[in-house]
Amino acid sequence: MVYNSTRSAIAVTYVGLAGIVPGLALGLVAGVLADRYNRRRTMIVSDVSRALIMAFLAGFLYLRGFNLLLILGVFVIVNSFTAIFFPASSAMLPKLVQKSELTQANGFLQGTTQGAQMIGSAAGGAAIAFVGVVPGLAVNAITYVISAVLLLQIASTFGRTGGADVKGAARPPFRTEIVEGLSYMRANLPIMEVTLGFLPGNLLWVMVTNFTVVYVASYFPGSPAAYGYLVAGLGGGFALGAFLATRLHLSRHSGIAMASMVVMEGAAALGLSVSHSYALSLGLSASLGAEAGVINAVYYSTMQAIVPDNVLNRVLSVDQVGSFAGIPAGLLIGGVLAGKFGIGLDYAVAGLGLLANGALMLSLRDLRSLRYTG
Repeated sequence: MVYNSTRSAIAVTYVGLAGIVPGLALGLVAGVLADRYNRRRTMIVSDVSRALIMAFLAGFLYLRGFNLLLILGVFVIVNSFTAIFFPASSAMLPKLVQKSELTQANGFLQGTTQGAQMIGSAAGGAAIAFVGVVPGLAVNAITYVISAVLLLQIASTFGRTGGADVKGAARPPFRTEIVEGLSYMRANLPIMEVTLGFLPGNLLWVMVTNFTVVYVASYFPGSPAAYGYLVAGLGGGFALGAFLATRLHLSRHSGIAMASMVVMEGAAALGLSVSHSYALSLGLSASLGAEAGVINAVYYSTMQAIVPDNVLNRVLSVDQVGSFAGIPAGLLIGGVLAGKFGIGLDYAVAGLGLLANGALMLSLRDLRSLRYTG
């Protein structure tokens, strides 16, 4: 909607910033909240809040028409609750399964999530072509309601942490708890190196994935559903990668597996920069997603296995803030490159950068030693 209304790559950058800045601003606080309070309840409140604000956006756009500032404001609010939801979700999973099942559980969770996104993106691409964007936003609001209802089926006890929801219990200040999470990471160099390694990796990643709509408009104009199909390919690849991480037991070599996937992401981005075949671009998009799926499944399984539960959410939040810190710069760089020099150069720069970043990560001995054997 934003790109078709403005024809501006910079406007797409604004949307991306509205999606990432709340996570950076609230990440550390969100980690403390989910370690202090019942994680299941935190997720339900986040879902209900996102459902209400997305329903408001759909209604406003239907009645009043396009408004960029309103869309950006809504995205900031929605992604603020998302910043609280996902760390709580990741930290609750070890309560639901045995330690030996973490890799399989994460592969299943990540895979089904992205599989659903693949189906939704393909259906969304077709729906946009026939009925427009606003009905899709209304459906999006409903999905948050469904999520909240499903979370209500989980016993509240699974959402508790050590000391969470203990009435009258004295809690240290927020700052103290944030410092505790930072101190744990500093004392565990392999985890710190993963976080710092993905700082440039995520910067470069969004230079590709957040400008898919510009890529489609430049390379495959006249096909309104093409964007949805490429995003579906990315999601389908992500699901496949998450399942493969489980089947191949890649958590036994977590650091090496994640760094190698970054190198492969670079190769896929370079391929996209020169591809003018839609079938090839769809395959490369799926490849890009598969590598990200492996990284996510391996990373979360490893963290959930080796980090103590009472600081797990804070460690995940510190990692989110640290590794995502470069994303705003990536969105700005991608927007400028795509807008002034073309999307091909943007993708080529990102691809070369990912290749170099992956090679650097492979050179770090402590990062290569990171693993989880179950």
